[in-house]
Amino acid sequence: MAREGRWRHAWHQLRWKAAQAMTPRRRVASRGLRFTLQCDNWITRARCVTYNTKEPETLDWLDRWMRDGDVFIDVGANIGVYTLYAARRHPNARVIAVEPEYANAHLLRDNVMENHLTNRVELYAVALGRRAGLSTLHLQDFTPGAALHSVSRGPMDRTKMGRPVIGREGIYVLPLDQFCEELGVWPHCMKLDVDGTELEILEGAPRTLRATTLRSLIMEPPPEEAARAACRALLEEAGLVREWHDPSGKSSNEVWVRRHVAGGIS
Repeated sequence: MAREGRWRHAWHQLRWKAAQAMTPRRRVASRGLRFTLQCDNWITRARCVTYNTKEPETLDWLDRWMRDGDVFIDVGANIGVYTLYAARRHPNARVIAVEPEYANAHLLRDNVMENHLTNRVELYAVALGRRAGLSTLHLQDFTPGAALHSVSRGPMDRTKMGRPVIGREGIYVLPLDQFCEELGVWPHCMKLDVDGTELEILEGAPRTLRATTLRSLIMEPPPEEAARAACRALLEEAGLVREWHDPSGKSSNEVWVRRHVAGGIS
């Protein structure tokens, strides 16, 4: 029976390796770095094809503001597009990726694993928000790699980005301050891309935002003007200034930096 169990285990391992070999992955080259991303549907393929052109300002920010030895928190990591870049660009940084959606978290884990970064990237399948507790992620697309979902404890027919809700997942939400305290870290750099819940996350992060360790963050503000203004007020109260935005409107990202390092890394 023991021998039969070993053979069965070996057979399952062989099947798993064969399945992995057949899973389409695409090599990505960006600014002298190389890694692979899973590329098995139209969304993940688009993320591969447009890697260097979709948000070049995010790559610029990771090149300019991160240092080796930093703590970088990627909030809304999706499948790990910028998580992988940060870990490759800054091999001595502590990279923490936060992604609550089930399918995306699965691909995020696989991308980290396939690029041999499991010892340098920490993955957390939770959402961040104003207060701790169970909540719901309202989905606008079931395709792995999709975005534009919304977190809400109450019912929603449309996401905060205006998309019809077609499904829901139960998730757990933590305030960013509690998340950092339990991990025993305070970020030096942070990316915030959560499609409409930026204000709730910032409201749950007063100590994180005021920590002198936080050098810079890049954020895509929420679509509503009142929420955008509230986000900017919280960042300014925490001692941050907006260092970059795109006046043409092609990119909605904004770069915020600690006042005493505005204009460059001190």
